[in-house]
Amino acid sequence: MKLKKIWCVLLILVTVLGVWLLQDYATIESARRDVLMMDTFVQLIADGRRANVVLDEVLAEMKRLEALLSAHAVGSDVYRINNAALTKVTVSQETIDVLLIAKDAFNRTGGAFDVTVGAVLKVWGFGTDDRRVPSAAELTEAMSGVGFGFVEFDAAEKWVRLNHPATRLDFGGVAKGYIVDRAVELIAARGVEHAVVDAGGDVRVRGGRPHTQRWRPARLARVGVQHPGDREKLIAVVKLMDGAVLTSGDYERYFIADGAAVADAIATAVMVLGKDEGLALIEAWPEIEGLLITAGQEIIMSEGMAAMTELVKD
Repeated sequence: MKLKKIWCVLLILVTVLGVWLLQDYATIESARRDVLMMDTFVQLIADGRRANVVLDEVLAEMKRLEALLSAHAVGSDVYRINNAALTKVTVSQETIDVLLIAKDAFNRTGGAFDVTVGAVLKVWGFGTDDRRVPSAAELTEAMSGVGFGFVEFDAAEKWVRLNHPATRLDFGGVAKGYIVDRAVELIAARGVEHAVVDAGGDVRVRGGRPHTQRWRPARLARVGVQHPGDREKLIAVVKLMDGAVLTSGDYERYFIADGAAVADAIATAVMVLGKDEGLALIEAWPEIEGLLITAGQEIIMSEGMAAMTELVKD
């Protein structure tokens, strides 16, 4: 009789545990959002607890950061800095974060990546519907303020000052990657196990992709690299569990790293440096791998890239 009671208790415990596990399993959701923001198409895919609610929160945060870091949004931190040259401007922690990334990238690329080119972009009409070829005098004036040495900021007190009247900031080469990074960090903080954030070629993967049978281990995410000569084709597929994948220019440069903001900045720098110096920069930067496709369709990979890359044959 006692043995029977013990088995009954065990059966009840097993049943209760099974119900609890099924309830926990039922909370796993799959969600997807496709939106236009940051002047590109953004896709978010998430698999985890409350994925739909989390993605709504993530999109709201991404839009907040875009409004904060855009040089063209009236009232943004960057707008206020650019319109208060020679004067200190109190800014957000996010702006300080981006400036720290930008300063590190400027130093490590020998100035090839520089967020102080805002005035140059403006005279060319980038970021507007009025593209034009500027005069030599306009370019000379705009170039006079280019150089990170003209940027003064205090990370602790959170203020920024431009020390040249022609200096203007533009975070276009780093802000998108930074926003993608922050999106994935928020997704992780909310307990979502698997996610992909793709912002027009800036891709960040968390936890790979789940199997349809949830009890099986996650599989590597596959990120395609568009063929530079045919947008309907892929030239390579990169497989990874966690990290950032980024293409730059007209799909001639491709990078993989732990953070999209850093890869964003490096991609811009390599476009400036060219094949040889660019590859040397990638090799010298820890946790960065790169694939370069030249105008002549030559494919060059950094050491370590081949292990995670599958070239697509015609």
